[in-house]
Amino acid sequence: MARTLDDYLQRSKRANSTEVSAARAVFDQAYRIACQVIELREKQNLTQVELAEKAGVPQAQISRIERGVVSPTSATLGKIAEALGADLRLVERPQPSARRRAAS
Repeated sequence: MARTLDDYLQRSKRANSTEVSAARAVFDQAYRIACQVIELREKQNLTQVELAEKAGVPQAQISRIERGVVSPTSATLGKIAEALGADLRLVERPQPSARRRAAS
């Protein structure tokens, strides 16, 4: 019997299925974006309302992005980045086998 979440994830066929791995990758991406937006917004002492006004997007959208509920479009990300004085960059993804080794 698994004692921790990590034990369960390593042993569970469903947790290691292609579908769950793909969903986890989407969540991880949304979470990373959320953390970056929050960090930059707080660094500039902006509220969600202030960022929304500067970016020209609804405050509710900023909230959903920061909670990782949605993956914003590139256009929305561009507006947020511009409002925060930030750049958007493409970063190479780790290969699937490298991700599994890193999780071990």
